[in-house]
Amino acid sequence: MDNTQKRSPTPPPLPPAPRRRHMDERPSQYLANLEAAGEDAIQQILTAPHSPPPPPQYEPIHYFSYGTLTNPGVLANVLGIEQAPLLRPAKIIGYSLTNWGDYKALIDGKPGEEVVGAACEITSADHEHKLAYYETSAYFLAPCLMDFTDGQEPAQVSGNTFMYAGDAVALQ
Repeated sequence: MDNTQKRSPTPPPLPPAPRRRHMDERPSQYLANLEAAGEDAIQQILTAPHSPPPPPQYEPIHYFSYGTLTNPGVLANVLGIEQAPLLRPAKIIGYSLTNWGDYKALIDGKPGEEVVGAACEITSADHEHKLAYYETSAYFLAPCLMDFTDGQEPAQVSGNTFMYAGDAVALQ
């Protein structure tokens, strides 16, 4: 061997491979359950009578209005009902009304500031959709706390109202 050629050192031995258990080596809980269910379990599942899930329950909710929807005739027309709904005088605190062209627009107000209007209990999702359609995308749905001013119970409820969706600062 020539002195100019050097041998590279022998690499260290590789570590032993970890001992792995193959899937076939351990019992399958799924297969054990399937075997315990019996041969006709799948057929029983497929042929068992199924009833459709019950329709979702609608929870009535109060809506606060501050403009044209405080008129029972207008509200009945928007909802597509013949009899005018019960409107209770109410107010919401922490909001303000401003003008948006010929319309009133509800915006955030100063603490303690009040907006006076009326509240109505809406009893179907269809009526909620009709209100949203009437209000257009110029307004967004917002939760609010209403104080009734008619002296009847309940005196206060949580519900929804429609607030101006544009730049409120530009309107002020």
